[in-house]
Amino acid sequence: MKKNFHDFFIESKRNDIFANLDAFYEYLEEAKSTKEYAYRRTLASATSSTVVVEGAGEMIMLGSNNYLDLAANTKVVNAAQAALAKYGNGSGSVALLGGTFDLHRKLETKIATFYSRELAAIFPTGFSTNIGTISSLICSNDLLLLDTYSHASLIEGTKLTRATVKFFKHNDMEHLEKLLIKLRSQYDGVLIVTDGIFSMDGDICPLDKLIALKQKYNARLMIDEAHAIGIVGDHGRGTEEYFHLTGAVDIITGTLSKAPGGIGGYVVGSKKLVEYIRHFASSYIFSTSLPPAVVGGLIEVFNILENDLSHKEKLDYNKQLFTARLRELGFNIGQTISAIVPIIIGDEEKTKLMARELAEEKIFCSAVVFPAVSKTQSRLRISLMCSHSEKQLLKVLSALELIGKKYGVIV
Repeated sequence: MKKNFHDFFIESKRNDIFANLDAFYEYLEEAKSTKEYAYRRTLASATSSTVVVEGAGEMIMLGSNNYLDLAANTKVVNAAQAALAKYGNGSGSVALLGGTFDLHRKLETKIATFYSRELAAIFPTGFSTNIGTISSLICSNDLLLLDTYSHASLIEGTKLTRATVKFFKHNDMEHLEKLLIKLRSQYDGVLIVTDGIFSMDGDICPLDKLIALKQKYNARLMIDEAHAIGIVGDHGRGTEEYFHLTGAVDIITGTLSKAPGGIGGYVVGSKKLVEYIRHFASSYIFSTSLPPAVVGGLIEVFNILENDLSHKEKLDYNKQLFTARLRELGFNIGQTISAIVPIIIGDEEKTKLMARELAEEKIFCSAVVFPAVSKTQSRLRISLMCSHSEKQLLKVLSALELIGKKYGVIV
């Protein structure tokens, strides 16, 4: 019997697109019955430092991207409720036709100002932002250069183009430059694409070096700030602020579903760039605009991001406390500087068992395996929040120490 997701992921000859369904469903049901399946756990409360899980009770939440705990913030909820009462539940149309409310324009202005840019456009999701932005700008005789750890939405966006796509080794600027030297003269335009903060490793791209290369070889640079907004930089304004290079990136995209605690995505840049994307990105043109309640809440989120650093400061404290102790214990957490803390195990079954034992200790932690990461990079992916107490984090660290030693991950 097949034992892992990747056993079903491998392409094979078949005469029916449903050929794998029966075997996968059998595997899934068996995994659920033996409690090996740890996905789609049902939450019965708002996500904060703790969460109520059906069948498990209250757990310490380490699996949410709600880093600044703004999803259920009282001011944000009140703003969302006010927008719901005034505008109703849905927008009713795509943004270009009848779905742009005054709230949408206000949020776009907030986001553009946050990044010191002329204009922003908001999309239904971060995923649709990236695929729409890339596919609207790239032509067949262009070259796309992506970091190998780029988010799936960036990679999928390249597949919607007819351009040449090449990958450079993760954060390896020497490899990127070799590709530019070899290929630049063969193409009309070049777009370098990367995450600001990488979603599975929590490390940051070398923006200063990327800027130097894009200028040297007459290329453009696109950065996805999904996991950077609100988290990195002195004021949480992302990778540019972290490197003191505000305004240097050609295209910035991001999501409103991580630190901002809502849903949606955005692209910011010059007026000419954003208006072009708005009118040529199919994922924008043909998608109903964000619901007013979500937009109302997000406007208040940006008020908080602009004026209140207390959430970020508490998160910074938690990051330092937690990562320093993990390194002392001997865990491999890579080069993370963010709220994402990977505990790299390298063995899929061991990773799942460790996540299950953490769950038994009332700790909600995600096991990340192939195809989300390579088969040798299975890991526990921990997401820290500003609202985690020191007591909660120390409990998690104690549990990780015991379980890590049990499975030989640390000594």
